[in-house]
Amino acid sequence: MKEPIRLLILCSWGATSSRLAKQVQEAANRRGISLVADADGISAFKQGQKPCDVALLEPQVRHLKKEVSKAASERGIPWDLVDPVAFATMDGDRVLEQVLRLIQQD
Repeated sequence: MKEPIRLLILCSWGATSSRLAKQVQEAANRRGISLVADADGISAFKQGQKPCDVALLEPQVRHLKKEVSKAASERGIPWDLVDPVAFATMDGDRVLEQVLRLIQQD
């Protein structure tokens, strides 16, 4: 059985990203995609506390993208900013598409 894609959505402390992670998880479940969506803060990501295959940074903390980029590149994790429209509308399907594109680029 194929291992699920492990997605980590990042914000300052992990609070606002939890709702979006739930929406992405539901979108993946509807489409039969093996994915585990989780949320966490940037400091936990930098310390590698939760393993992940791909990371997304929420738009409101985009000023931290250098830190995220460094931590992601050290561990070979593809990452990007969450599409701002998808974030504003909590569009799990649109964010899922973004995740799948990132994984394919890897």
